Amino acid sequence: MKIIKGFCFLAALAVAAACNQPAKQQDTAKTDTTAIKPAEAQVADTGNTSDVFKAYIALKDEFIKSDPAGIKTAATALEGKLSGIKGCSETAAVAHQISNAADIKAQREAFLVLSKDVIALVKGAKFKSAPIYVDFCPMADGGKGGYWLSSTKPIVNPYFPEHMKECGTVKEQIN
Repeated sequence: MKIIKGFCFLAALAVAAACNQPAKQQDTAKTDTTAIKPAEAQVADTGNTSDVFKAYIALKDEFIKSDPAGIKTAATALEGKLSGIKGCSETAAVAHQISNAADIKAQREAFLVLSKDVIALVKGAKFKSAPIYVDFCPMADGGKGGYWLSSTKPIVNPYFPEHMKECGTVKEQIN
C-alpha cells in the first residue's frame, strides 16, 4: 500500500511539474521538447488534462484558419481549462497572453511557449484517447523550430497555414 501511495505521489508531481514551465520563450533549437520526459510514473486522468487537450486542439485549429478572433475565443477557453489544474497558472497566463495579443503574429509567438507546456502536460498524463502526435516545423520561430500537438497524423502547420501548410514532421506519437 505504501508503494502505491508513493507511486501516486510521484505521478502527481510529474503533472504539476509539466505545467510549471517558465512562461517565456526558450531557444527551441537547443531544447528538443521530445526530450522532455515526465517521470516514468503514469498519472491517472482526472478529466482535466483531457479537457485541456481538447481545448488546445480547438486553439490550434483556429491558428490553422488564421482567425484572430477565433484564436482569442479558443485561448480564453483553454485558459479556463488550465486554471483548473494545480500548478498550471503560468501556462494559463500564456493562454491569456494569446487572448489579449494585438495581432496573429504575437499570438503565434505565445503559442510556441504554450505548446511546449501543454506537450509536457499531456506526456505526463494518462488518459485514453486516439493517438496524439507531437509535430515539429523547423521554420517556425525564425528558423529555430516550433512544436505543436495534433490529433491527426497528416501535418497541418499552425505557424504557416497560408504558405507552408504541410511543413513539418511527426516527431513522436503519444498513447
